[in-house]
Amino acid sequence: MVSKLRIGWIGLGHMGIILAKNLHEAGYDIKVWNRTLSKAQESGLPYEEDLIKLIKERDIIITMLFGSQSSEEIYQEIINSGINLKSKIFIDLTTIHPETAKKIAELLISNGAEFIEAPVIGSVIPAQNKELIILISGDKEIFEKTEEIFKNFGKDIFYMGDYGKASTMKLINNAVLGSMMAILSEGILFGKKAGIPLDTVVQILEKGAGNSGLLKAKKEKILENDYSTQFSLSLLHKDICYAQDIAKKINFPAIFTGQALNLYSSARANHLEERDFSAIIEIYKKLANIEEAS
Repeated sequence: MVSKLRIGWIGLGHMGIILAKNLHEAGYDIKVWNRTLSKAQESGLPYEEDLIKLIKERDIIITMLFGSQSSEEIYQEIINSGINLKSKIFIDLTTIHPETAKKIAELLISNGAEFIEAPVIGSVIPAQNKELIILISGDKEIFEKTEEIFKNFGKDIFYMGDYGKASTMKLINNAVLGSMMAILSEGILFGKKAGIPLDTVVQILEKGAGNSGLLKAKKEKILENDYSTQFSLSLLHKDICYAQDIAKKINFPAIFTGQALNLYSSARANHLEERDFSAIIEIYKKLANIEEAS
């Protein structure tokens, strides 16, 4: 049975709009808001123009924004409005710094609200197929009260405990993701530079040491030079920066994370930030003086 609780959704990026539509199609009473109003108007979903009115009228508010700064700004704006937040539940799906998650939790709870930190693992296609992995931190009773919502995003849900743990695990996952994409790009172009046809290199790596969900998901993009965005390079760069912060704080030698950060920083400097993160292969083309990878 679909909950009768009214949901407000804030943030309509590549993933946000898909997940909001998942809830709408499942029969949830949902209204959306986005700082760029045209995105809300064009979404095909019921929308609210005024953020504070949305908060007042909704029981559960879900946010999915760019990163720590955008999440903190939105939540601070909500607190500063002075509206009564008692009995409201806020769920943040944004990938943020663990310290930001703790700060937002403290801010909301001290003002009478409940907060669930819930970053998701996956990109556009898994979101459409309801195959995301959801990581949860916060009060377990509040999580159990809202669990049915998360099942519209994916089947694999991990309760992580205290605030900050879910974000930490998400960032570790994305540091691995970025490093794997970099090493796959290196191997693919290593073979190309050695005179082996690109499609042959990809086929063999897919059956050999490169066999992974990542290569299966990105091989067509690589072979066709198609970097239409499923998960933007700028978002992954942001996540690797956060992961590097955690590594420094706990004195962990995140060697490959550091190398990946250098490569994604170079990609941003080459104006690839709004492309899919598989566009990192373009940096290897430059480094190896390969003009065409097909």
